[in-house]
Amino acid sequence: MIEKRTHYIRVTLLLMCCCLFLFACTSRNPDGAGEGEGQPTDSEELSLARLDIDYRTFQKVIGWLDDETLLVHLGSADEHKLMTFNIFSGEMEEVYSNESSILTTEINQSRDKILLQEIKNGQSAFKVITPDGTTIQTTTFGYTSYVNIHWNPTNDNTVFVSHYHFDHELEAETILVYIWTIDKNTFSVRDIPSLSPQWYSENVYVYIDELHTNALFIGDIRENKEDMMINRDISDFFLNQDTFVGVVESDISDNEVLLFHEYPFLVGDKVIRIPKVTMNESPVKPHMTQSTRNGKIYGVIPDHSFSLEEELGDYRLAHLHFEDEAVIEIMDLPENAPIALSPTEEYLLYGWRLENIIDLSNPELIELIEILN
Repeated sequence: MIEKRTHYIRVTLLLMCCCLFLFACTSRNPDGAGEGEGQPTDSEELSLARLDIDYRTFQKVIGWLDDETLLVHLGSADEHKLMTFNIFSGEMEEVYSNESSILTTEINQSRDKILLQEIKNGQSAFKVITPDGTTIQTTTFGYTSYVNIHWNPTNDNTVFVSHYHFDHELEAETILVYIWTIDKNTFSVRDIPSLSPQWYSENVYVYIDELHTNALFIGDIRENKEDMMINRDISDFFLNQDTFVGVVESDISDNEVLLFHEYPFLVGDKVIRIPKVTMNESPVKPHMTQSTRNGKIYGVIPDHSFSLEEELGDYRLAHLHFEDEAVIEIMDLPENAPIALSPTEEYLLYGWRLENIIDLSNPELIELIEILN
């Protein structure tokens, strides 16, 4: 009797062990696929590719076309190109090429149109194309040097085009600002004393008056009246959709600037204090980026206050967490350079030519292209 009971217990334990083993195997591989059969590892999924090109042709990375695709500008004495580049596969496809030199390129808010300025034989032209290379509009333009472009985020049929202009009558340099209506291919001059006016909505724009007051103004293209000053203290700003961050010198500390966060615009929210960097005694706006509406904001933040005439300083990449009014440091950066956050907020481009990429889940500066081939 005891032997039978012992045998029964052993059989029961053996069956339980088999069940547990099978359950564990099923949990690891619910689809029943063998290990390595179409199942990429974590390292494979996160592996970033490098640009496989001659470094001498590399001009810059323009920006993100989608979660994993960049628009890249290549150029030589004979030809300039725009190419797409997949950051994981490394695959590249040509979007546009011409014997002209491409000076300025801008992607619209929806990432489905690209505006470029090119120069050939001393003549300037604008083109609007799609990421598959289809030309939407082409027009000549009478200025043969670099221009500033700001694409309307809510109506991509209108674009600010601005540049410096020497007025021979006044014998002084001034600023010309045009509104290009793309479908009608018309240019209208707008009296805006700023090289960098920015659209807030389809008709409303904001800017810093660079010629007179150095204050923040707001205007409306539907009105012919003078633009309205809305803040005399804001010396510069960052704007992305409904998010506005104004730069204000502290009236308490000479070594700080205040970043005033407003969401929606003109609705006061939170303030972050950072060290002040100056040039010509004026505060320098930190490079900032945001990719989604009311999403995360990242900035290139100095670790102490200084003048650029005296030193270059040290900088860190930081998450500007306005909700808690906190600067969350992520990693050291070699210099103060532009940044561009991916649509998924997982990766960030960095550098004067956006030639580096940072995986924000494991922060490390990775070169997209080797400097020497």
